[in-house]
Amino acid sequence: MNTLEAQSPIETTGAETLAAEFAVPRTWTEALVVELDRRVGLLIASMRDGLSNPALKHLVVTDAEVDHLLGGRNGHDETLFAGSLLAPLLEYSEARTKLDRLCRAFALDAFEIEVLLACLAPEIDRRFDRLFAYVNDDLTKPRPTIDTLLRLLASAAEHLPLQRRLLADSTLLRLGLVVCDDRKTPRNGMFRVADGVVRFLLDYDGIDERIARLRADRDAPALARKLWRARAAAGTVAAALADIFATLGEDAVSDAETGTAIVLRGRAGCGRTHALDLACQRAGIGRIDLDARKFKAYAGEVAELTIAALRDAHLHGLVVAIHHADVLVTEADAQDECCAAIRSWLRAYGGCVVLCAEESLPCPLWFPTAVSIEFELPPLAIGERETAWTLALGETMAWPDETLVPIARALASKFRLTEAEIAIAVGQAKAPLMAASDDDDRARILHDVVGRSATPRLHRLTDAVTTRHSIKDLVLPEDRMALIDDIVRRVQHRRTVMEDWSFDDLSPRGKGLIALVHGASGTGKTMAADAVAHSLRMRLFRIDLAGVVSKYIGETEKNLRTIFDEADRMDSVLFFDEADALFGKRSDVKDAHDRYANIEINYLLQRVENFSGIAVLATNKRDHIDDAFLRRIHISIEFPMPQASERLRLWRRSFPKNAPLCAQIDWEFLARRFEFSGGTIRNAALSAAFLAAESGGEIGMRELVNAVRIEIVKSGRRMPQGEFGRYAEHFERGAAATRSESVSRIAT
Repeated sequence: MNTLEAQSPIETTGAETLAAEFAVPRTWTEALVVELDRRVGLLIASMRDGLSNPALKHLVVTDAEVDHLLGGRNGHDETLFAGSLLAPLLEYSEARTKLDRLCRAFALDAFEIEVLLACLAPEIDRRFDRLFAYVNDDLTKPRPTIDTLLRLLASAAEHLPLQRRLLADSTLLRLGLVVCDDRKTPRNGMFRVADGVVRFLLDYDGIDERIARLRADRDAPALARKLWRARAAAGTVAAALADIFATLGEDAVSDAETGTAIVLRGRAGCGRTHALDLACQRAGIGRIDLDARKFKAYAGEVAELTIAALRDAHLHGLVVAIHHADVLVTEADAQDECCAAIRSWLRAYGGCVVLCAEESLPCPLWFPTAVSIEFELPPLAIGERETAWTLALGETMAWPDETLVPIARALASKFRLTEAEIAIAVGQAKAPLMAASDDDDRARILHDVVGRSATPRLHRLTDAVTTRHSIKDLVLPEDRMALIDDIVRRVQHRRTVMEDWSFDDLSPRGKGLIALVHGASGTGKTMAADAVAHSLRMRLFRIDLAGVVSKYIGETEKNLRTIFDEADRMDSVLFFDEADALFGKRSDVKDAHDRYANIEINYLLQRVENFSGIAVLATNKRDHIDDAFLRRIHISIEFPMPQASERLRLWRRSFPKNAPLCAQIDWEFLARRFEFSGGTIRNAALSAAFLAAESGGEIGMRELVNAVRIEIVKSGRRMPQGEFGRYAEHFERGAAATRSESVSRIAT
């Protein structure tokens, strides 16, 4: 006897026993079990009619079996298929409603519904696992196969025409209503009902286990939701979305000839999910949320998983929302799979898909037959940020207005954050704020915490520079100093001019400031960037070209985008030293290298134009900067070599208060005779200090003359000693003394 036959419960709990137990089935699932038990029992009985020994089926073909295959019939078909599998179920209103919904939603016929029900049986009663294994004559196949379903649901004459309903391009498999474990060749695989359809038919809670892999997580703090609710723009967008969702009732979903693709645009943390929640709540409609960032982990399955989400949304009258859809722009494989699935679905079944992204998406190109709509949650204006900071700090710290208002105003002016970022920053600063002693301490803590949390990726591609100098430390001609003051003035009063006076309405371009400082090395360009950032109380970030420029195609643009996006979140100064390396002139395309180099420059042109922060570009070679960049620069300052009066000020400022300076230093001689840049003068001052430290005395003309000689030799020039005038004697004695002391020290 076959092992399966010995263990099969069909002898003791067959159709008669089950029918006696469920003489009057109470639910449609009990009625389904009774009918399938009857059919499976008859099918198994036909396998025991003596035509073959089940234990030797694959080894022996008997004469009786050959006669049967050649045309012998025993009337079994008429008994097995007496009546439809659906007939006893339609007496139950719940079954009629669910099955009717399936038929209308996906245009299924009676046979396809029966296939679904037959595959559903093991989900209701696990006995069918062993029964189907017996029918399949394979313990490893406890679910129905194509052969099993055809033998169970249709007469032999119908098998061939009905078989196409179970192939890979069939409605059941294409829409993921039924899943086959062998995707490439369903003829050899087992079938089961998709988890989402099982949940629908059996009234289970939750989401399809396959869709759950891509589910978007909700990680915004509770404070962020309070800040979102306080913003009028979220309610406006939600009302517009609700009007669209209201048309997506059950009839509208199934009868729509075209779909709707909605882009909800705005920076991460601006409340896109909150606006969706409000819209769905007002329209009385549910939603399935997917995270496009997880698509990469399921390469090759994205289309199936997307179809599964659209299927369940269509079945329940829901909306599918894909969060972080910007990934579809950068990940070509994910875009191809996901967009192809959505495109075909919207064309066939209509419905609505919402794509949440930070930038605009080419939906008309991706989904040409769908209606494309875009909504934007714009960045918070300074006044809105001040309101958000006031509410967040008031909720968390309960400070008095005289403490709260100035700090909120300063933070709103300096950091361009979203509501979620504000809520997270306040949460991170709460513990140190509790220990703060005064308002200055509180302000410092908040600026430090927010500065670190606002730009986490900026530190990876840039060097944070500690600023020390003020505008007064710069030594420049008066007209150049006026331009430096203009940079500070534009930043300090941009809220008044751009927002209060609405100058930003005149141009859609960025509200930032791009300054170019150019001149010979050592003339103070880097110091000027330092002084501007320090005077504005902003952080200075030097762009690390080695970390930004990549040999891999597209990586440089990604790094630059990260830098500009992060800098847009806070008031900081981006300093591009040796800017001609990035902003150089475009060249004629002679090879692939030239083409991609030009692409990088073109990207920079677009990104600089839309930049809302402050960038200082420094270069020794202004002529090497592309003309298109020069047109986008707001302020250009040439740093000339200092004149004698300016060199005099530089010499005097190059020594700190604690330096042991000799009273008899001829500053006028040094400034008049040697045409050094500010950087060279600082180097000479430092060299003189080391010479004085070696000799154990003060810094005098002997040390300064020798330090000047070192700088002249370092530059590759030769200067006659006569150029030192009456101080040449100090130079000779200093050189001899230095050699003597060095020899003595070595001997010791």
